[in-house]
Amino acid sequence: MNVELDKINLSPKTLEDAVEVIGQLVKIVIDLKKENDSLRDQLNNNSSNSSLPPSRDFKKKKTPKLKSGRSRGAQTGHKAFRRNIVPADQVDAMVDCKPPAQCPCGGNVRLDNKIRTHQVFEIPLPRYEVTEYRIYRGCCEACNVRYQGKLPAGVTPKGFGSRALAMVGLLTSKYRLSKRLVKSWFQDVYKMPICIGSVSNAENTVSKSLKTIHEDVFAAVKKEPVVNVDETGHRECNKNGWAWVVGAPTFSCFALRKSRGKKIAKELIGDPQGRTIVTDRYPAYHFLPPENHQICWAHLKRDFQKMSERSGKAGRIGRALQRTYDQLFIFWKNDCNPGEKLYGKKRRRVGYLKRKMLKGLFSGLHCGHAKTERTCENILGYQRSLWHFFDGRDIPPTNNHAERQLRPLVISKKLTFGTQSDRGSRFIERIFTVTLSCAQQGRDVFAFLHDALNRHFHGEKAPQLVSVT
Repeated sequence: MNVELDKINLSPKTLEDAVEVIGQLVKIVIDLKKENDSLRDQLNNNSSNSSLPPSRDFKKKKTPKLKSGRSRGAQTGHKAFRRNIVPADQVDAMVDCKPPAQCPCGGNVRLDNKIRTHQVFEIPLPRYEVTEYRIYRGCCEACNVRYQGKLPAGVTPKGFGSRALAMVGLLTSKYRLSKRLVKSWFQDVYKMPICIGSVSNAENTVSKSLKTIHEDVFAAVKKEPVVNVDETGHRECNKNGWAWVVGAPTFSCFALRKSRGKKIAKELIGDPQGRTIVTDRYPAYHFLPPENHQICWAHLKRDFQKMSERSGKAGRIGRALQRTYDQLFIFWKNDCNPGEKLYGKKRRRVGYLKRKMLKGLFSGLHCGHAKTERTCENILGYQRSLWHFFDGRDIPPTNNHAERQLRPLVISKKLTFGTQSDRGSRFIERIFTVTLSCAQQGRDVFAFLHDALNRHFHGEKAPQLVSVT
């Protein structure tokens, strides 16, 4: 704001002039206060009161902690962690370590039945295998028709087998290595020659093997009774795009699109009737009917925190809403069981907390602070979508599931700066769908990728991901 005091007559000659000058100065003070409040809000933004990630928080200088007087390391009473003994039928080699047969005194040493087992875990010496296929050509001596041998069924025309391809897919997605680092990893660990272009081609082969699996998951999430939906930025060819996730309890579907609009949200969610969709308050989800839409309370908590940090009436309302929020979720965590319908005393308690929360939000509509008023108005617009997690259908009150599923992709994006082609985007959405879904189901993702690639090379049906519970 530019304060143009030079345009104000600061030397009034009459009382009327003085009143006019005071009015102009009061207006300037009010405008400066609004600007100051706005700048303070921006300055105080952090991960606890806005959508900023924790990495953007201002790191305050840590005050030195008082020493506890305890020694370093595990404390007395700490529960030790020990590896489980591997059964004898799974042991690769056994070595008997016996004492000497005779004591220095001349007596024979008799063995007892007490044997202490000590197992040493070691990784095998890494080396790559090379299988050479000799493809012969021939010609008919009678008609001069030429023939050529074919590779056996299931053998890829690529220069790498299914295990190597599956490893490339894992390293560039779950383990977030760049293509150059994947090249170095194969050369350092396996002494296997591979170039950066081959890493990209391997990703494409893995992507093709996962195409039908991704399509099955994409169709299945549209039928799940409860799903979490979220989106984050993801660049393609240095242009802005968006990574979407639709998370169900046993699998998640990722989709990279060039838009963050309602059209994409409808495409991913499908028909909401008879289902519950958990999201934040982003306008792209406005099409969801209130009876099928659960708003994320983690976002509301950050909004209440932001309000509480303001001065005056707005701050008091924010602190009151925080207290009601805490009471609500202490009750939900301690007294409500997932899938349980509320009756009697519990139902009355929920009703009381609802009314208290709504009363605080209505008070915020007329608190005199523009941003607090807008926030309260926005939340009240969703008041019918706030309470479904009390309905006894095992509905989560927050969108944390979708945000946790997106987190690995966000970290990968920061390291790789997005994708450079549509082919790369399809690989990312398919490989993250598989890796995150396998993690939800407790499945071996490397074995799954290996199986998918083998079936792809044999022309067989891809393994199932959505049927596992």
